[in-house]
Amino acid sequence: MVFRLHLVRHGEAIHNPNHNTTILDPPLTSKGIQQSIKLNEDFPYHRNVGLVIASPLRRTLQTAIIGFSNCLDGKYHNMNHLPKQPSSTSGSAQLSLEPEIQAHSSRPCDTGSAVECLQAEFPGLPWSEMDLGDDIYPDKEGKYASDGESVEKRGERVQGLLFRAFRRLEGTCREDIVVVSHGGFLKYISGHREGIPNARWRSFFMRFDGDGRIVARPI
Repeated sequence: MVFRLHLVRHGEAIHNPNHNTTILDPPLTSKGIQQSIKLNEDFPYHRNVGLVIASPLRRTLQTAIIGFSNCLDGKYHNMNHLPKQPSSTSGSAQLSLEPEIQAHSSRPCDTGSAVECLQAEFPGLPWSEMDLGDDIYPDKEGKYASDGESVEKRGERVQGLLFRAFRRLEGTCREDIVVVSHGGFLKYISGHREGIPNARWRSFFMRFDGDGRIVARPI
């Protein structure tokens, strides 16, 4: 079975312009918000997406909510502090926050906020349905350690996660999956090292080999 996966890098965040890695979990800049609005306008597969998986850092969560508002279910639209956008489609895609696709390094800019902080900042999200299911995050230790071996193993786990998610969507009218993550980690998902600009995407036709590993072909 061949599936279609869309990998997305977050919009510009406040640490990006001056490469200030000391800012903890930085949010999007005004430019990053505009980039995410344009992503929502330009992305051609909204009607095909059944699941948007986002890293639980601020910039990726903002990019997912703004950049895919045309495909996300309406229960994710009650975000008073984010820009309102006219929607031409009636979305039903679900949003999942997944610590496994967080940024790869342990620098402050790549370290997430406590779940309680996210709940306070994004009160409109249905948090009762979005359990991160993890007692390690946001600490960069254990399975989320930043050494190369740990990050590679995390990429393998994400591939297994995607295998199960695609199987759940198989046979529905929305079989595509979007992953909103970080430039330094996306290569561990697809195996392709070409960079993706802020708030843009790269789409792949993909299948899984006998070991459940992704074999991806760029579209």
